[in-house]
Amino acid sequence: MKHLLRVLPVPDKADHVALTPNPASSMMLQRLDALGVETLFDRFDQQHPQCGFGLTGRCCRMCQWGPCRVGPKAPRGICGKDENTLVAGNLLRSLAAGLAAYTRHAHEVVLAVDAAANGTPHLALRGEERVLDLAARLGVSVGTRSSADVARDVVAVLLEDLGRMHSRPLRMLEAFAPAERMEVWRALGVLPRSASYEIVEALHMTTLGGCSDWTALAEQHLRAALAYCYGPLFGSSLATEMLFGIPQPRTTTVNYGVLKPDHVNVLIHGHSPVMVGALLEKLRSPEIELLARDAGATGIVIGGLCCTGEELLARHGVPSVTNAGGQELVLGTGAVDAMVVDMQCVIPGTKILADCFGTQLITTCRSNRIPGALHVPFDPEKPETIDADALTIARAAVEAFARRDRSKMSIPDVRTTATAGWSYENVLERFGGSAHLVELLKSGRMKGIAAVVGCNNPKVPYERGHVTVAEGLVREDVLVLTTGCAAHALLNFGLCDQTAARSAGPGLSAICRDLDIPPALAMGGCMDNTRSLRLFIEISRAAGVPMKDLPLLFVCPEPGNEKAVGQGLAFLMHGVSTLIGFPFPVPLAAPDTATDPHASTSGCRDVAALLSGEEGLARLVGAKVFTETDPARAARIGTLHLETKRTALGWPAREAHEG
Repeated sequence: MKHLLRVLPVPDKADHVALTPNPASSMMLQRLDALGVETLFDRFDQQHPQCGFGLTGRCCRMCQWGPCRVGPKAPRGICGKDENTLVAGNLLRSLAAGLAAYTRHAHEVVLAVDAAANGTPHLALRGEERVLDLAARLGVSVGTRSSADVARDVVAVLLEDLGRMHSRPLRMLEAFAPAERMEVWRALGVLPRSASYEIVEALHMTTLGGCSDWTALAEQHLRAALAYCYGPLFGSSLATEMLFGIPQPRTTTVNYGVLKPDHVNVLIHGHSPVMVGALLEKLRSPEIELLARDAGATGIVIGGLCCTGEELLARHGVPSVTNAGGQELVLGTGAVDAMVVDMQCVIPGTKILADCFGTQLITTCRSNRIPGALHVPFDPEKPETIDADALTIARAAVEAFARRDRSKMSIPDVRTTATAGWSYENVLERFGGSAHLVELLKSGRMKGIAAVVGCNNPKVPYERGHVTVAEGLVREDVLVLTTGCAAHALLNFGLCDQTAARSAGPGLSAICRDLDIPPALAMGGCMDNTRSLRLFIEISRAAGVPMKDLPLLFVCPEPGNEKAVGQGLAFLMHGVSTLIGFPFPVPLAAPDTATDPHASTSGCRDVAALLSGEEGLARLVGAKVFTETDPARAARIGTLHLETKRTALGWPAREAHEG
C-alpha cells in the first residue's frame, strides 16, 4: 500500500491483484505483469507521489497565470482567489464537463429517434409505449396520429431541453419532478434553463476575473445538477427506450469466461447504443456467420463492456465481460479479435493493449478518435449509411480472426450467472406495485434501498469498493439498485443472481425468494440512474413521505469520471443523501487522524460544510454527502443512515416476528 497525503492508503498493483473480488481480473493482472505489458494500474503506480493540492481540489489551472496552489503558505492564488472559490470552481468545472459528456450522448440518441421517426432505413421505433408515455407527460397531442408523428414532437421537446437559451424551466423537469421538490428548487432559485445554457454559465463564471463569490458558484452547482438530471440524463435514457423499447429481465452468463478460443470474439464498448443495434444484426446475419466459418471460426461471440455492454445485456442478452477499469485486462486474454468503441470511458491505453495482442480497434463516434484505429463514424444527422457502416465493421471484426496469435491466448475460465434488464416499470411490476413495495419498507423486511453506482478508480482495490459496500448493505436487508461500472462488478461477483439471496439478511432474503429476484438489481448503464431515481420518486408518492425522509441512499464507492459529480448532486437535490467511497477533490470534514489513520488531513472548509454539514445542503434540500474510504465501514455508515431515517418515521428496524 502507498499513501496519499501520508495518511490515506491507496493500493499498488500487487494490492489490486490480491484484493480484487473477481478472480478473472486477478489472473489477467498477473498475466500482463509477467508479460511486461503496461496497464492503467502500472501507470497509476508511476504517478506517485500524487499532488496533495490536486487531490483536495486546491490546485487552479483556469488561466495561464498559474497553476496556483492554495493552502496555509499561500492562502490565495495569483488573481486573489481564495480556497473556497477555488475548490467550488474546480468542482463546478468538473460538473460542467460531465454535463457536456452526457449532453453529447443524449444529442446522438435523440437525433437517432428523430431519424427513426422520419423513416430512415435500419432504424426503428421499437418503444411505442415510451413514446406515448412521454407524449402524455409533455402535453404532446396524440389523437389518431402515428407513433412516428408523436415521436417527432417529443424529440423537439428533448432537444430544446438540451439547448434552450431563453429563460424557461426544463419541460422534462416539470413532467417528472415531485411537486414538493419543485417548491424547494423554486425557493432556492435554481431551476435551470437547459443543459447547454448551464454549461456556458458554469464555464463563464469560472474564467479569469469571473465570479469570486463561492456561494454563487455553489448555487450554480445546484442549477447545473438539475439540468444534468432532467436534460441529458432523463433525455438519453428515455430516448433510448423510445428507440429500442423498455428492457425486460433476462438471465445470462457474464464475466471473462464467455470468450471462446475457437470463435471470433467481438467486444462492444462505450455509452451510445445506436450503432450497436445495426452492428448486432450484422454480426448475427447468415452472411457474417458464413464469413466467420470460412475464416476457420466455429462461431461469433459478442461481449459487452461498460455502459454499451449494459445496453446489450439488458435488451439482447449479450453477455457482459467487464467495465471501464477492465478494458485493458480483457484485451490481455489475446482472444479478442475486435473491440468496437463509441463514446466515453475508452482510455488511450486500450490501443496500447490492442497493439500488443493484435486486436482490431474500431471507433464509431466522430468525436472519439484513436490514432491507428479503424474509424467508421456514425452521424445521427446522416444516418442513411448505418447499415453499410455496420457491415464494414462486422467484416473487419471477422477478418481479424485470421490474424490472431494463438500463442498469446489465455482466457480465464471464470463465468457467472446474472439477471439484468430491470427497468422502472418491471421492478414495480415484480413487487406488485408501489404500494406493496412501500409496505415491505414500512414492515422492516426491507430496511431501505440503495443505488450503488459509479466508475472505477485505481485509488481503491479494483472493484472491491463496489462489491464490499453492496455485500454489506444486502446483509442488512437493503435492496441494491446498480448501474454502470458498479453493475459490472456486482454482475461478475454474483450479487445479481437469484442464488445471492442466501447472502442477504433474513427479510430481504425472503423477499428475493418470494419474488424470484436477486438482492442487487442491474438497471442499465450510468445514464439509466433515471430508473432508480424514478423508483425513489414513486415510492415517495405512494408513501406520502418526501424523499428526504425516506430510507433511501445513493452510493458511489469508486468515483472516477467527471460525470459522477452530476450523478451524486442530482440525487442530493432530490433529498437522497450520497455516500462516497473515496473523497472527490473537495477538502471534506475528516475525523481526527490521531485516532483514524485512514482519514484525510485536508481539514474542513466552507464548501465542505455546505456538502456535509448540518447547516448546508442538509438544511437546504434535506440531504448531504458522507465520505468513507473503507468500504466495509462505508456499508455500516450507509446502514446507520437508513436506520436513522426509519427511526424518525417510526418504522421498525425489522419485522416484528424477526425480533
